[in-house]
Amino acid sequence: MHMRKLLVKDLHPGMITAEDIFSIDGQLILPKKIILTQNGIEKLEAFAIYSVRIEDEEVAPPQTSFFDTPSYSERIKSNPDFINFKKSFEDHVESLQTGLNQIVESNSGFDAENLLSQTLVLIGEGQASSINMMDMLLNMRDYDDSTYAHSINSAIICNIFAGWLNLSKDERILATSCGLFHDVGKLKVPETILKKPGALTKTEFEAIKRHPLDGYNLLDQYNLPEEVKNAALMHHEKCDGSGYPYGFTADKISFFSKMVTIVDIYDAMTSNRCYRNPLCPYSVIESFEQDGFQKYDPELYLEFLRHIGTSFIGERILLNNGLEGEVVFVNPSYLSRPTIKCCNKFLDLAANQNIKITSII
Repeated sequence: MHMRKLLVKDLHPGMITAEDIFSIDGQLILPKKIILTQNGIEKLEAFAIYSVRIEDEEVAPPQTSFFDTPSYSERIKSNPDFINFKKSFEDHVESLQTGLNQIVESNSGFDAENLLSQTLVLIGEGQASSINMMDMLLNMRDYDDSTYAHSINSAIICNIFAGWLNLSKDERILATSCGLFHDVGKLKVPETILKKPGALTKTEFEAIKRHPLDGYNLLDQYNLPEEVKNAALMHHEKCDGSGYPYGFTADKISFFSKMVTIVDIYDAMTSNRCYRNPLCPYSVIESFEQDGFQKYDPELYLEFLRHIGTSFIGERILLNNGLEGEVVFVNPSYLSRPTIKCCNKFLDLAANQNIKITSII
C-alpha cells in the first residue's frame, strides 16, 4: 500500500485512512481503512488533528511494517514536486542575491516589489505541491546557509506563520516581506566573520550586533513599509530586554518583528552551519520551551511551536538511545516531548526525560 501524508484541510470525502488516527490523549478518532466522509473530516478538525496518512490510489506491493516504508526524507526528496520546488528556490536565491547586493554595492537602488513578487510566486508553487512546504524547506538543509537562502526561508515561513495566525491577505504579504528583507544588514558584515567556524572575538561579535541597525539604514533609503524596516532593526530584540541592538522590551517591539524573531531563530537552528549540522526540529522546540515566556511573545511562539510539533505526527524518528519510533501523540504542554510508538509499545518522552528525539528520518 502506498500512503501519503496530507494536511487535514486538504482531505476530501472518499479518501481512505492508512492508519488508525488517535487524539492527543490516546482516544481513537478514526480507524484505518475507513472511507472518509465530510463528518469524519470535521471530526478530525474538532480534535485539532494537523495531518493524517491516507492510502494512495496507486497500487503497490504490500509493505510488511511501518519501518519498511521509505523514510520521511526519501519520500520528499524523490517527489517531483520537491525537485521542481528546489530548482525554483535555487533560481530565486540567485535573483535575490543580485537584487540585495544592489543596495550595498551601488546607489541604483533595488526593486523590492519585484523580489517580493518572485517570492510570492515561489510560495504559490509550494502551496500547489502535494508536499507540505515546511517539509520541503526542512529537506533543503544541505543548501548553502547564505543570507540569501535564509532570507527566502524566513519569508516563506513568515507567510505560513501568518496563515496559522489567521492574518489577512495583506498582512500575510507584509509578513512575507518582513521575513525576506529582515537580514539585509548582514551583507555589510565581512564573510570571514559570518562563516567563521570557531568562537567570535568581542570585536567580531560587535560587528555582528551592528547588522540590525545597518539593515534598517539600508532599507530606510527606500519607500518600504515601516513594519519591514522595523523587522530588520528589531529581529534580535527579546521581550525581556536581553536582545540587541537596543535592548527593547516587549512593549517596544513591533508585532511583525516578534514574528520574524521566532522564524529567524527556527530557520537558523534547523539549517546547516559551518560550525554545526542542522538541529532536529524537536531540539529547537525544546530550546524555545526553555526560554519561551521570557524572551518571546507567548501567544506567537506557542502557536508557532504547536504547528511545528504536530506536523511530524506519523513520521519516523531516531531516539538518542539508538531506537527508531513513530510520533503518535503530541503533548500540548510539552511539545518537544511527544509520545512515540517504539517496539510495539508507547513511550511518553515527557515521562522519560533521559530519552529525546535526535532526528526525523
